[in-house]
Amino acid sequence: YYGPREVARLTLILRGRKWGFALEEIRQWLLIYDKEGTSAQMQSWVELANRQLAALAEQRDQLEEAMTELRHARDAVAQSLRADGGA
Repeated sequence: YYGPREVARLTLILRGRKWGFALEEIRQWLLIYDKEGTSAQMQSWVELANRQLAALAEQRDQLEEAMTELRHARDAVAQSLRADGGA
């Protein structure tokens, strides 16, 4: 069975994966805690979180752009089908 420390580590790993962090990033973050303590870990976390938020924002922007382009293409084809009497 797991103690409180192991449960906390597993919780951090699962949250990190949910937020899109690589396992290596999570591992490094956990190592910082083991070697340098909570304050250093929290500083590292803030830096990782800032980088991940920027990456997720970029992905969101690219996804929104792709969705807009796909909608325009779909609408153009649907309109063409209606004009040709195919829909």
